[in-house]
Amino acid sequence: MEARRYRIFLLFLLLLSTVSAGGLAGKNAAEITIREWVTENPPDIQSLSDRVYVLEFWATWCHSCVQNIPKLKNINDKYQDKGLTFIALSQDKSIEEVRRFVRDKGIDYNVAIDNGTSDWFGIRGYPTVVVVNHDGKVAWQGYPWSEEFAKAIEKAVSAAPTPLLAGIDLGPFRHLREPLWGGAEFAKAYRKIESRTNNQKKPEISTQARQILLIIDKRISRKISKTDQLCRTDPVQAYKIYVDIVAKYDGIKVVEPAKAACLELKKRYGPKNPLLAANTVE
Repeated sequence: MEARRYRIFLLFLLLLSTVSAGGLAGKNAAEITIREWVTENPPDIQSLSDRVYVLEFWATWCHSCVQNIPKLKNINDKYQDKGLTFIALSQDKSIEEVRRFVRDKGIDYNVAIDNGTSDWFGIRGYPTVVVVNHDGKVAWQGYPWSEEFAKAIEKAVSAAPTPLLAGIDLGPFRHLREPLWGGAEFAKAYRKIESRTNNQKKPEISTQARQILLIIDKRISRKISKTDQLCRTDPVQAYKIYVDIVAKYDGIKVVEPAKAACLELKKRYGPKNPLLAANTVE
């Protein structure tokens, strides 16, 4: 009897997962609101455009959540260098309790104390995971033990633009991976690596630092060049991309052409286009 009830319960969860996935799929992802980060070097949640990310809604008191931690760690390890950002939003009240839990379980993905995000996404059970594609739309929502979860991530990552850090061995600078994806801390992380390019005591680190910056510079320059071409046919869309580039990577020399292009487009088309007139790049 108990076994039958358990099977019925699992079937109910599966059906609920399917309904959840279909309910939000294709819609714009809701806002992420965080009370406090638990783990160090968190991502800039304001600069997740063009990136695939997963939100997990969980709690330390949730037995199923705890059971799925090894699977989530494996997913994070597999996809983090392909541009996936994994954010686990705890529903616990005590940050100290969550911090101890994260340490004891060896969790190496981003963890924060939620501040209402679960409400924005209409979460009704834990654990629930949400896959958001590079266009900022919900690609899938359901339970982490579903076979569709990994498939949704693979599909979203494959469809996304090549991430800035794809294939780069950060070596001793691996702790800077999150800010190097872009955002408010990007320039600071970039300069930390730049400061190591002339380390005479450890020439191998200097060589790696120069190589990392060279690849980053080339990829940003390539993105700007492609946007320059787009500018001839669709200046409004080009302007959006320039603004995004500046927002993510401002503070380094290679971004200056994008800032100049923004100002030129605003000067040329701003009076006729409210979108360009409303946006500013300092």
